[in-house]
Amino acid sequence: MNDAVTTEWPGHADEALLAECHRVVAAVVGLGGAVGWLDVPDRSDVDAWLLGVVDRVAAGTAGLLVVRAAGRVEGLGTWVANPPGTKAVVTDLQRIMVHPDARGLGLGRILVDLLTGAALGAGAEVVTLAVRGNNHGAVALYEACGFRIWGVLPGGVAVGDERYDDVRMYRAAPLPDHLVRHGSNPTGLGSSAVRS
Repeated sequence: MNDAVTTEWPGHADEALLAECHRVVAAVVGLGGAVGWLDVPDRSDVDAWLLGVVDRVAAGTAGLLVVRAAGRVEGLGTWVANPPGTKAVVTDLQRIMVHPDARGLGLGRILVDLLTGAALGAGAEVVTLAVRGNNHGAVALYEACGFRIWGVLPGGVAVGDERYDDVRMYRAAPLPDHLVRHGSNPTGLGSSAVRS
């Protein structure tokens, strides 16, 4: 395979892009990849998901990144912003995947770095993602991209009769000097102290 790698941020999804993305999703899910489907989805399911993402792209609340190797879609992923409110500063990376035949080309790293950069550029202060606990390779990749584990929900992912941990990771942007990070200290709006 020619290793020439290109990236694009589609603002619409034509027939060719939908077909190429379905090829990647089907291959990843077919090998048990944890990208939101238990069984290999049919084309209409993947189309519906992608068209929903593209609608959010048009609204400025999401991004779809496609990575091509030798001109063919081999990886994709999204960033999705939270709705306005107290958690609007958090954006989630979702459904990051690389076709099994294209692994080892560094496409996963490209996806994570560019999606994270775009989310931060769109105003996110914290970027989060979730990964199935048995996917140690993905956890290592995300850690290499600056993500840290913030929580583990034991048995939070169900695949038939099997349960896996739901590992949550984050990467925080440096905050401007005028913002105050209280963390979990009992100060600021809505705080309370433990009663004795």
